[in-house]
Amino acid sequence: MVVRVCQDGKVWTATEAQELREMHRIVCGTGGICRFNCNKASEHRLPLQLTPEQLHVGRVHGFLEQAEKEVAVEAPAATASWWSVAWQAVTSLFSTNEPQTRLESEPTTEPTLSNVPLRYRVFEDLWSQGFFITSGSKFGGDLLIYNSDPRTAHATAIIFILPSSTLSPQDLVAYGRLARAVKKNCTLAYINQAGDLRYTTLTHASTTSRAGRPRVPRG
Repeated sequence: MVVRVCQDGKVWTATEAQELREMHRIVCGTGGICRFNCNKASEHRLPLQLTPEQLHVGRVHGFLEQAEKEVAVEAPAATASWWSVAWQAVTSLFSTNEPQTRLESEPTTEPTLSNVPLRYRVFEDLWSQGFFITSGSKFGGDLLIYNSDPRTAHATAIIFILPSSTLSPQDLVAYGRLARAVKKNCTLAYINQAGDLRYTTLTHASTTSRAGRPRVPRG
């Protein structure tokens, strides 16, 4: 099933919102609740506002179709008389311009990883690894990842997307303290010198349990 969304990324039907959640792990950025009362049925939590990263993943993997922007067509002026239209038709017969017989098509370039924003790459990679993903602003990060539906599970890691693979000792200590404070793994996503997406996970002792360490991103 291909879900058709509005130009601004909204999904208005409960059936499609449920399809995205259960089949494609696409949830609202705040954990799936787009309205304040989480006890109400799905139709009371609409519309589902998708993020640009979610739209990117949906288009790339073929389960989202975004409506094209409608272009307003201006109606002819009411003051235009019939003879002015007729005169334009007559003068067009004596036009000296040769008809264009060949249209030059603009070269099309396939999207490459270098053209994809880093945030989109990270989101798609985490999604491909089977995680549920929401906004990480609650804990000061970029993203939160879950092993299962956010309505029934806690986030296992905070994702920070770094513009550079170079990290100062002060920043490293700060991320470690954050992991301890919120009792979650702190995963740093960055591009290495070879242009590959990599993750470094900081795990504090308080984030582990007897059941073992929670699953973290690969790479």
